[in-house]
Amino acid sequence: MLGRSLLLPAIVLILSQNFLSVSAQAEPGDMLIPYQFDAANSFDNGSATVVKVKQGRPLTGLINHAGEYVLKAQKNTEIYDFRSGLAPIKQGIHWGFINRAGELIIAAEFAKVMHFYHGYAAVLKDGKWGYIDQQGAWLLEPQFERAYRFNSDGIASVKQNGMWGFIRKNGTWLIKPQYQEALIFDEGLAPVKTATAWGYINEKAEFIIPPQFDRALDFETGVAIVNKGEEWWFINKDGSAITEKRYDKLLPFREKMAVIVKDGKHGYINRYGKVIVSPRFDDAWSFSEGLARVEVDAKVGYVDHTGKFVITPQYKWGHSFSEGLAAVTLNYWEYGYIDKQGIMVIKPQFDDAQSFHDGMAAVQKQGKWGYISRQ
Repeated sequence: MLGRSLLLPAIVLILSQNFLSVSAQAEPGDMLIPYQFDAANSFDNGSATVVKVKQGRPLTGLINHAGEYVLKAQKNTEIYDFRSGLAPIKQGIHWGFINRAGELIIAAEFAKVMHFYHGYAAVLKDGKWGYIDQQGAWLLEPQFERAYRFNSDGIASVKQNGMWGFIRKNGTWLIKPQYQEALIFDEGLAPVKTATAWGYINEKAEFIIPPQFDRALDFETGVAIVNKGEEWWFINKDGSAITEKRYDKLLPFREKMAVIVKDGKHGYINRYGKVIVSPRFDDAWSFSEGLARVEVDAKVGYVDHTGKFVITPQYKWGHSFSEGLAAVTLNYWEYGYIDKQGIMVIKPQFDDAQSFHDGMAAVQKQGKWGYISRQ
């Protein structure tokens, strides 16, 4: 018995090493998982959601890097993204949670669920929202009309008797319900809406930034997006605008740059409100890995943080860079991958293509999806 117990782990180790060796030797664009799926999501930390259609019915499952099912494809199933090691799964009409091994950790018994944050998830059962831990035990039993996630300090906004307030993890009220709407506390401030407008309060329910906005979003790295009428701008935590200029649309800061839109044209500002790239693009996405996807005259190219074209507009479509490569197409029906110098590393050959994650990318040919190698 001892010999057999030592032999099995050794076999598993050899098989593992062989698979890693094959993966390590794969060239960019090599097929790792054959075309066989009718829909496929990107890999995330070792697993990906895939769909096969049989007799007109979609079957959803979860696969690993080897293309093996860790959760068998099954009907009437939906799987959302993983967060904190667990993913919401819908089986029939109810939601539960699975781990990356495809095991049902929390039974599907909820009408709705939110992702886990800081150890807890808001779930809807019997018409009320409550909170569970990662074993499925109730932290706070269903009692709220609405509920948002807990922040890192253990504070969450909830709705009760038609108004919003804030609770601690033990269920006691930090701020009793009194607002028309409320988001979460981030960086010490929370956006709340009174009968007239949005403003920002601290944990003592004091208005640090008085109600004055038509819309106010959470603070992130010291700034928040606010709106009044048709104008959007960024404010600091004292309520001051980072620039006097107003825009038609904004995106959050990524890599210390934010997309601005004015009169239908897109550009970029830095964290201090300085216009780094004046609005001149027909479209612009947030920066990723040092480059941003922009569009000029129906052609996609890529600019650096100064607005200089590193890759001139030439593609009919293109994704943001991920793991050093971006999926692009010159004609809408043949997708390949370029590097940050614009060199076509993986030749155009796919009907559709997604970004690389976990060293693999989902690609489509003749209606079926599979996965290729980044190496």
